[in-house]
Amino acid sequence: MNGKRAQVQIQTFDSSEAVIRTHPSFGCQSTQMECAYGGRKLTVRLVPDARIPVDTLAVSKTAARRLRLAADGWTFYATVSDSQIRLGPLIGILASPRWDKAKQTLRPSGQLEGLRRMVEIAEEQGARCFLFHLTDIDLSKGNVTGYTLVDGKWVRRPFPLPDVIYDQLVSRKIERDPKLQEKRAALSKKYGNKFFNDGFFDKWEVYEWLQDSDVSSHVPETIRHRTWREAIAFVNRHSMTFLKPLHGSLGLGIARFVKARDGSVTYELKQSARSVVRGKGASAAEVLEAFRTRLRRRPYIWQQGLALATYKGRPVDIRILMQRDESGEWKRTKMFARVAKSGDFTSNLTTGGDAMTVDAAFSECLPSAADRRRAKAQIRRLAKEVAAAVEAGSGRTFGELGIDLGIDQQGKAWIIEVNSKPRKAPRSEKGRQDLVDLSFRRPIGYAIYLAQQSS
Repeated sequence: MNGKRAQVQIQTFDSSEAVIRTHPSFGCQSTQMECAYGGRKLTVRLVPDARIPVDTLAVSKTAARRLRLAADGWTFYATVSDSQIRLGPLIGILASPRWDKAKQTLRPSGQLEGLRRMVEIAEEQGARCFLFHLTDIDLSKGNVTGYTLVDGKWVRRPFPLPDVIYDQLVSRKIERDPKLQEKRAALSKKYGNKFFNDGFFDKWEVYEWLQDSDVSSHVPETIRHRTWREAIAFVNRHSMTFLKPLHGSLGLGIARFVKARDGSVTYELKQSARSVVRGKGASAAEVLEAFRTRLRRRPYIWQQGLALATYKGRPVDIRILMQRDESGEWKRTKMFARVAKSGDFTSNLTTGGDAMTVDAAFSECLPSAADRRRAKAQIRRLAKEVAAAVEAGSGRTFGELGIDLGIDQQGKAWIIEVNSKPRKAPRSEKGRQDLVDLSFRRPIGYAIYLAQQSS
């Protein structure tokens, strides 16, 4: 098995030395080798021992402690070369876990079930996976306190720095914390492309990446809010306009402006999942007065509104989940239509939108099966091109992207939004559960792929 990977069971034994005992047939030729686990490396003495099962590594407790290798009877993959035994890979998922000291487990959250599923998937594939918070990591010492599963229960353990980091931190508040930004920047610099889906997207940045690519003709006209005069001119130029927070998510804080033939403008502002504020003015200048304070508080973009396909009078867009898999290649995991709830102008599922098949959603505006096939082919092709454009523009590698596209009344596809943190629920009430499972399996497969690449 020299130079190959094999599953091994880890056992520990008492010794003051850094020693690993292996069956003579295990394949190690030297009496001393380097053992690596995540970011930890340790020179160990190798002792052939015929009493040790072929599929087992007996690691001294001294070596296990120095490697931050917990004695939980875990099964690992071991990759053996002439000079090294590498355990793992070790995958860290950056999130916001909260430890309950009294109950000795992680506190429940809307994200925890999905994170649990990925830790389980990693274990099924012979990798070790743990959750961690930015406050849990000490780069200078190469240590991190992580949370993983042992016999189905959450445990708190010391780990070395992982081989790969998958960013699943969905809290923008934590993301913007000045005390943590320096640590995140240091992590990004250290890991490079092995820290995938690092951070949130800035909508203006995404627009510039797409505008400078082959998909630019599918991007609605967009400007960054800078001056009052530019804003008024933009609203007057289009029959429909959207105002979007630069760093917003879930459709919250978005406003839609609709200009009538007489120059009057109505608006709708989505303040929360259940609260939409509406108003009207004789002109764009009059209506925008209601937004003057808001526009001073945070950055926004103005975007051309599109007459997109509707389903029973409700706006429709298409969410495509693009993910890399264990081969490192982009694959389309899921594609479905999102239909805004009655009276709403955003289709986010978390704020009341409905999910349905693309064919069902397009049944009214594209009654011909041939037209629906052409529309879906266009959407699939554009999604791949968007993923390539985002990576080329950002100079970064991603493991998954949530891409929102729309089809207008003439059948042309438009890029609405690109999300680096697409929401994934571990269970589906209406869709295919096998594709839901795949959406959690693919990022782990990609993490293992990255871990096996040379730095």
